Amino acid sequence: MEDARDAGTDDRQADFSRFVERSGERLRQAFVVRYGPEVGADVHADVLARAWADWDRVSAMANPAGYLYVVGRTAARRYRRWGRPPRFVVAEPVRSHDPDLFLSLGRLTEAQRVAVVLVHGYGATYQEVADLLDVPVTSVTNHVHRGLRRLRSDLEDP
Repeated sequence: MEDARDAGTDDRQADFSRFVERSGERLRQAFVVRYGPEVGADVHADVLARAWADWDRVSAMANPAGYLYVVGRTAARRYRRWGRPPRFVVAEPVRSHDPDLFLSLGRLTEAQRVAVVLVHGYGATYQEVADLLDVPVTSVTNHVHRGLRRLRSDLEDP
């Protein structure tokens, strides 16, 4: 009986590990883009811990990554209530000709910023972003195009 339980636990761990390999980084990117590096990393850790604790139910869902993104949005409210506003810091030095890019990204709506950075910064497909955010592809397309239009307008030479 113990061997069967151990095999079940091993399968569960392997299944969860495959999910994290497949979707964990994309979730982290989405949370960091939306909430900043500090809150985003905390939310990502919270979401993965919650997913593991309830993996049997989460893994049976049609879109576990989309569900966890929604769970993360809810968790982020808790951080914001505690007075930790998102901070958007640059992990790498900014090229000298792009100093206003990060300010302009901060002026986009959250949905536009997440869509633009995931698609153009991290190379995600529109479908991957739609699946992650649990929205239609047309919504992602609109957010990306409107976000890029706003960025171009903000960054044009006067």
